[in-house]
Parts: sequence; structure tokens; C-alpha cells
Amino acid sequence: MNEFTMKLFYLVVQFKILDFLKQKYKQSNCYCYASSDLEPACAITSTPHRPVFIQGIQDDMKIQTAALAGLMLVTQGAFAQSSVTLYGIADVALRFATNQPTSAGPANRLFMTDGATTFSRWGLKGREDLGGGTSAIFDLESGYSLTNGQSGQQGQLFGPMSYVGLSSTTYGTLTLGRQYGTAHKFNANFDPISNGNVTPDDWEGKLLGVWFDNSAEYSNNFGPVYVESQYSFGNQSGSVSSGSTIAAAAIYSEGTFRGGIVGQTSKDGFGHRLYGGSVGLTYAFGPARLDSYYIYARRDAGFTVSANNSGLPLANTVLIGNATTATGAQTAVRTDHLALLGGTYTVTPNVLLTLAGIYDWTTNVAPGQNGRTGSVYGIADYLLSKRTDVYLEADYSHLSGAAVTDPNSPIGTFAGKSASIGTMVGVRTRF
Repeated sequence: MNEFTMKLFYLVVQFKILDFLKQKYKQSNCYCYASSDLEPACAITSTPHRPVFIQGIQDDMKIQTAALAGLMLVTQGAFAQSSVTLYGIADVALRFATNQPTSAGPANRLFMTDGATTFSRWGLKGREDLGGGTSAIFDLESGYSLTNGQSGQQGQLFGPMSYVGLSSTTYGTLTLGRQYGTAHKFNANFDPISNGNVTPDDWEGKLLGVWFDNSAEYSNNFGPVYVESQYSFGNQSGSVSSGSTIAAAAIYSEGTFRGGIVGQTSKDGFGHRLYGGSVGLTYAFGPARLDSYYIYARRDAGFTVSANNSGLPLANTVLIGNATTATGAQTAVRTDHLALLGGTYTVTPNVLLTLAGIYDWTTNVAPGQNGRTGSVYGIADYLLSKRTDVYLEADYSHLSGAAVTDPNSPIGTFAGKSASIGTMVGVRTRF
């Protein structure tokens, strides 16, 4: 059998297998729910997506994509495996919120906005089998707003992710590019909605940052323990450490229990540092799952986060700073102690309920002045199909002490008021 015949035979067999899988699962309604899109393995995923169902088999679009990859094999090695997948989310909601800041003071607001737990995005991810359990991988993901068509994440074309790397079943995975921070991905594993998307349910991400440019990340599994490390280059002339971030995490999983710890340090362009870390626990039983984590973050006085798209230290990270306060320049170390407790409950195969509370004790919001920040939210999610759902969200946020006027508040301020109430209804589909 010559090489061309081998390729043709392999291609025909592949199409037969794909057609069999497509027919087998075409009539199946069997799928399960999870509290997040996180991969079911004990892993910090590279894409901490938000809670939806997980379907038991790839949908028709992915099958067609795999078939297209099969066609490409005719011009490649007879047994090489490669794939490119187009994926995405379209999520939009109508939201009402009280005490929103305006030039005339606090006011109620009714507006269209992005989703409660996920932002709209599209992406291309690929994998090429290099043999011996090693693959080349990449992921290009672009966030956008359905309300106006603009790019999200500071207007960056591939704001959430743009990386390439190598993955080995033995030696782990190394990725290079713009990526979610290790600490952010860690907390997503212990959050009932994987960090959320609307301010009352996602503000905790600003304590340790969300995305980091110029990052190298390594991960691997050692039995029940998953480890990951991050080094983000500052890319500043004259200093290797200016604008850099270092983080490391470990997660242990056993059955329906998961626990872990992460540590991080970031350095601004003036030598000031952020020291932070988190511990998390989650446990699932029956149709319910409990999630919890604690975040510690310590910012030196003067810690500065550069403007987005400036190319300067810590730009495009969503971190909060500690350089100025409502009363003037900051001269004290700021410390945040944040706790989250929440969970999900699957009522029926089509109904998922989520409830969570977040509370932050902050010292030296301004020199000698402390503050408290908290929010509670609930979500009722109804699945219309394997890929489409509608949801209702309600939330309450509260500020006290110096947090009421804090310019560095991770949740924002309410025009001098101490509380805000919000609710939203939305629709989401995935492809």
C-alpha cells in the first residue's frame, strides 16, 4: 500500500467514525450540569468561563470542524493529528441598578449590558500532535460587547487570551503570551460562577488581577495534585523586575472535594509591591456544591497600576492601585481580607440556582481609615437547549467607612451613597 493509498484509507475511516458519532448522539438529550465551564479534571483552566451545562459529546459544529481537519490530513503526514476549533459565547442582558454615579449625583439606571456571569467572545484554538504525547497548542480569544459591537478588555483585539505553547502528557504544559493570571484561574475553581462578569459578582478579581501581558505559564498534574506557575515579564528597559508578576498555585482533588493555595507578587514601575494569596475549598454532594475562598492582598503605599494600553508596568491587568486616596496621597500600606461563600443547586435538569456572598475588610483605605465592602447575588438559570439559556440575576452591594468614597474600590462607588440594588435578565448562547 503506497503513501497516498494509506492517507486515503485513513481519511475514509475517520469520516466513518465521525458519521457514527454524529448519528449516535444526534438524538441524545443526555447532558449534565456543572457550576462552571472549567474542565472536569483537577486543573486551573486557561479559560475560566462561567457556569453552564456541559454537554456529553461535541456538538455538530465541532464534529464538522474535526471533519475539516481530517481533510487537511491529505496534505500532511498520514498519521498526524491536528485540529482548529472556532468557539464563542453571545451573552446580553437588560439591567436595572440604583445609585449609579452621574454628574448630577446618584441616579437609577436602566440599560442594556453584557452578561451577568460571562462576557461575549469568540476564539480560535488549535492543537497539533507532535508525537510522543507532545502537542503544539494555541488559543486566540477576542472579547466583544453585543450592545455596541466594540472590543472588550481595554479594546485589545485578543484581550482575554493570545498564547502559543507546548503540551506534554509527561512534562506538563508551557504557554507564552497574554493569559489569565494564575491567581485568577485558581479562584475560578472555587467560585460558584467562576468569577462572574457584572460588578457585584466579579469585583474580587481586581485584588490580584485578571489578565497579564507577556506571560509564561507552566502547569502539570502529579497524581491528585495540580500545580501551576506564572511569570509575567514587565518588558521595561533597564529593569527586568519592573512591571513583573510571579505566582504559583497547587490544587488537590479527591472525589467531589477540592482544595488549594496560591501566592502572588507584583512589582510596579516605582519599586512598590503587591503581595497576595488565596486559599480555596469546594465540595459537591448530590445536586449541590459549596464554594469558598479567602484572598489576602497587601499593597505598598504608592503602588501604581499604569493606564491601559500604555505599555507601562502592570497595564491591562485590571489591578487596583494604592497611590491616591479620597483625602490625598497614600502614605500607608493597604490590606484587603476578602472572603467568598456560595454554592449552586440543580433543581431540575433545566434549572440551576446560584447564591453567593462576598465581603472585604480593608485597612488603610486612606491613612488610618478603614472600610468594608460587600455584595450578595443570586441567579436563576433556565436551559432552553444544550447551548442556550436565559437567566434572572439580583444583587445587593454595600459600602461602609472609608470605602464609601474610596477611589481604589474594587466594586466602585455609588455617588456618595452606601448601597446599590440591581437586577438583570439575559439570554446567552454558545457556539
